Amino acid sequence: MRYIFDLDHTVIDSSHRQLTRADGSLDLDHWIANNTRTKIMADSLLPLATQWRKAYAKGSEIVVCTARVIGEHDHEFLRIHRLPYHAMLSRPQGATTSDDLLKLVALRRYAQRIGKSWANFCATSIMWDDNENVQKTLATRGLIVHNAIIANKELTA
Repeated sequence: MRYIFDLDHTVIDSSHRQLTRADGSLDLDHWIANNTRTKIMADSLLPLATQWRKAYAKGSEIVVCTARVIGEHDHEFLRIHRLPYHAMLSRPQGATTSDDLLKLVALRRYAQRIGKSWANFCATSIMWDDNENVQKTLATRGLIVHNAIIANKELTA
């Protein structure tokens, strides 16, 4: 089985680095300014991190699929917190594609790269993501996507 995890609001609580505009969108300039080693290391883990570790320990394939631009400090954070993965799919620097389409394209390319049809990939994968647009877009294309906000609440109940 393949488990696909988003990072922010799914496995990692990075809310102390985020600022939301009045229209509900992320203030990207604020995010970039707060994307420092000190701030990244102040992030904390959410309950799904434990599920990630358990799945990895059982030999499952772990794929990270995030809309973040991943840098060296992000990799360091994951290493420090014992969150190993087999593949990292992230936003290319400067890409402005919506999160849902970015992840759909990244996952389709990954499936192709590992020699799986999209149907087979979906049949052998489960994803967790907090973004409702990502959930809808990927689910309508056959991937099982769980709402990470609900999953984290259930894991703490």
